[in-house]
Amino acid sequence: MNSHSMLLCLLLAVAPAAAADTQDEAATLAIVTAGHWQSGQQQGIYRVRLENVGFEHVSCRVWIEWLSTAALAKPFATVAKLPLAEASDGFWSCPNRSGTVVLRDASLQLHLVHAYSHEPRLFNVVLGAPGHYQLQDGNEP
Repeated sequence: MNSHSMLLCLLLAVAPAAAADTQDEAATLAIVTAGHWQSGQQQGIYRVRLENVGFEHVSCRVWIEWLSTAALAKPFATVAKLPLAEASDGFWSCPNRSGTVVLRDASLQLHLVHAYSHEPRLFNVVLGAPGHYQLQDGNEP
C-alpha cells in the first residue's frame, strides 16, 4: 500500500467518528436567569438553559440550575443542575422566539412544540430548593 492509499484509509476511518460527535452537540437557544430560592442558610437564583440537540431529528433539552449568591464580589456558583426530564425526552422542540421561556420568582413556563405532531404544549413548573422541581397538572395550551 502506498502512502496516498494509507492516508485515504486513515481519513475514512476517522471521518465517521467525527461525524458522530457532531450529532449530539448542543446549540444554546436561550439562557434566562431570575427568581430566588432559599434552603436553610443557602440562597440564590435560578437559571434555565434551552438547547437544541441532535442532527437529523432536532429536539430540545432544558436545564434548570440553582446558583448560589453567597458572596457579592464572587461569581455565582452552581449548587445543583438537572435536566427538566419531561421536556428533555426527545419529543419536544424549542421554538426560537421570545416568550418560549418565562421565569418569575419560582415559577417556570415553557412554551414548547411536539417534535412530530407540531402541537404546542405549555409546561408549568414550580421550582424549589436545589435539585427539586414539580411539574404542575393542566399543562395543555
